[in-house]
Amino acid sequence: MCAKKKTITPIINFSNNFYSDIIMEDMLYASVVRSPYPKGKILHIETSSIPKDCLFIDYSTVPKRNSISILATELPLFCKEKIDYIGQALGIVTAKTSKLSHSLASSLKINADENFYDELSNDDNILAKREVLYETEEEFSDDCITVEETWESEIKGQNFLEPNGALCYVKDGILYVFSPNQWTANLRENLASVTGFAEEKISITRTKILSKHTNLLYLNTLLACQCAVAAITSKKPVKLEMTRKEQELFAENTSAVKINQRTTLQKNGLIKSMEINIHVNSGAYNPFAQEIADRLAISSTGIYASPNIKINSYIYKSHSIPSSIDFSIIESKAFFAIENQMNKIAHTLGLDPIEFRMINIPNDKKNQRRPFLIETENSQEAVENLCKKSVFLRKYSANKVAEKYKFEQDYTSPFAPPLRGIGLTCAYSGSGFLSSAFIEKNLSVELTMTKDKKILIHSVPPSDDVWKIWQTVASSTTGLPIESIMLDSAFITTTEPDSPQTSNATITITTHLIQKACEALKKKMNSALPVTIKKSFKLNSTKSWDKQKFTGYPFLSTTFAAAIVEVELDGTTFKNQIRGIWLIIDAGKILNAKAAERSLKKSIHEVLASLIEDDEIETNAISIQFIQSNEEPKQIGEIVHSLLPAAYASALSQAAGSTVTELPIQTDTVYSIIKNKLEQAKVCAAKMGDKQENYLEEESK
Repeated sequence: MCAKKKTITPIINFSNNFYSDIIMEDMLYASVVRSPYPKGKILHIETSSIPKDCLFIDYSTVPKRNSISILATELPLFCKEKIDYIGQALGIVTAKTSKLSHSLASSLKINADENFYDELSNDDNILAKREVLYETEEEFSDDCITVEETWESEIKGQNFLEPNGALCYVKDGILYVFSPNQWTANLRENLASVTGFAEEKISITRTKILSKHTNLLYLNTLLACQCAVAAITSKKPVKLEMTRKEQELFAENTSAVKINQRTTLQKNGLIKSMEINIHVNSGAYNPFAQEIADRLAISSTGIYASPNIKINSYIYKSHSIPSSIDFSIIESKAFFAIENQMNKIAHTLGLDPIEFRMINIPNDKKNQRRPFLIETENSQEAVENLCKKSVFLRKYSANKVAEKYKFEQDYTSPFAPPLRGIGLTCAYSGSGFLSSAFIEKNLSVELTMTKDKKILIHSVPPSDDVWKIWQTVASSTTGLPIESIMLDSAFITTTEPDSPQTSNATITITTHLIQKACEALKKKMNSALPVTIKKSFKLNSTKSWDKQKFTGYPFLSTTFAAAIVEVELDGTTFKNQIRGIWLIIDAGKILNAKAAERSLKKSIHEVLASLIEDDEIETNAISIQFIQSNEEPKQIGEIVHSLLPAAYASALSQAAGSTVTELPIQTDTVYSIIKNKLEQAKVCAAKMGDKQENYLEEESK
């Protein structure tokens, strides 16, 4: 008699359903009870108003550990005593309806001692920092010019998708969790430490993900663990779902990034030194603070060379809500500062923005005069082509000439001509950040060619766009039809991916490994099938980036892009109108140009919606060019977020006649800028009139 073969149950599943759409019999709804105080000590929570068929769950109910761990950062599950920020979870309330649970959670009376402890010192407030000092022996001439400005970006994306949350229940000794979590291995570890369930007794179903905010990496883990505690305590299925207001405050709360740029140059525009100070208020916690500090430091110099660079990048802790920072667009804050700084310098020196950039973008790989090496070989060609397409120089020069007299006219008249401006920006999108904590462990991918010559890619389901890229890469490399490229997403305990499944670095490296595996499979197509190939990436094999010295090539690959935005201001209503947007991108071989263009246009409209707080600007006048190349495909990512804000601010600055240093902007702000310029013009006109009158009097004598 043969022994019965033991089946291995997958511990991670993938669903195309939203967790919020799942309804279970006898299910309870949970809502978080949040602190109304930013700091202090909890004295008492009055729970007598909670009905008997409802539950209040706090730290005392947690089976094991009352915290989760993300990259060595401990985040309390429920506040036990000390309050760290306003809105911190004190407990959760369960009820039979979502409406009742929200009502009960918001109505509980909470008493606290707000003077429990003093503010931390400045040194204790620093969560992470990166200091860079790169100096040469070049001497400064006496005629050097210094331009300094502080730039601040607090652009928030608009997200009307499914709010964060989870659904949990226990059945037959297994803890089942349904959640749009991007880091299931870390979620499993934390669920085990909080609930006491063994990791192999935890079944996770990753539900459909549309939002990609970084807070899904740790806020969702926090919510899922809170929900699991409620399910274990109540012995019923529990769904914990944020309200739309909670989603905005806790999942989409983007912190402001303030960057001071001090640039010293020769009169011909050649940059001699950059001194950059970066300050970010990250809130009470941020497990990714060091990576944020590092990436902002690298991107703060943009694509420009300087023989002397000093950077101080600081991420601060405070009693504000922990911020959400999406790694795919974190560099956009730095590009907003450096590109606006470059445009301000060009204006100050009387150079056109193209000419100024051409003498400061390095072309020689061996002589980049900078600690961070970025691939910009085709940048000058790209910028020149873009400027010809948009007729940038003629428009820029015409607007500049008009600056001298345009505010002398009556712009309050409805017949007044519109105010126009045009702005140019350059940026790059780095893929596979080599100082990321997510790639410290070896990353690998496994591909199998079956007997009927189909390729199975063993991976978690990526986004639709990424999956199409993987299929195209595998098909073009092996010569097999796209229909033969299939996804295998069955994982057991020993094969579950350690890294976040949707992180930028992971996707980039996985795509590279898939291509290498397909090259190996192609050589074995006529061998005995099936055959499996496994390719791994090791961080220590990349010698181009020195993590300790923080120099070299920080990314596996970079995509260069440039953008031009032309704006028009109505002097009566102060409404913004985008006259045109031009983009050019050097992303290697474009596998699907139409899909790439659709994705870029979608990103453009998303960014435009976030630039003005109290209004919306849209345009269909969008031109997108790709530089033809046979190089390996590079990730376009969210490069639009790094281009448009700075280009828009520069164009608006020229139109309004005053430097715009912060985004998002308000219509009232534009009104104030133009009003001040009109008043200044009147004062100047009055002074000129007095001088003319005095001159005539002297002549008559």
